[in-house]
Amino acid sequence: MSNLNKDQIDIPAKSELLPIIDFFKTISDPTRMRIILTIANGPITVTEIAQKLDLSQSTISHQLRLLKQQRFIVGERSGKQIFYRLVDDHVLQIYFLTKSHIQEKNEHYS
Repeated sequence: MSNLNKDQIDIPAKSELLPIIDFFKTISDPTRMRIILTIANGPITVTEIAQKLDLSQSTISHQLRLLKQQRFIVGERSGKQIFYRLVDDHVLQIYFLTKSHIQEKNEHYS
């Protein structure tokens, strides 16, 4: 985007920005981001997430509910278990792009 002509950027209406802001609010919570990264490794149950992150199942369930509402994840039932997976990899792309950006800035300004 550094080569982008700044005259090409249209200022969106507030109604267009709100879903984008909600997206960033959702991933700004460290617990939710850790859950997203855990789920990115493949379908996983609440119990498994809780064990990996050393958090209670109720904490995980609450955060999963929010992630489902924002359509970051889906749950698929297999017998008595529900396995959670990411809907797509967009959130991971944003995560890794942001991580790369921070690393570049840290190296540049060290």
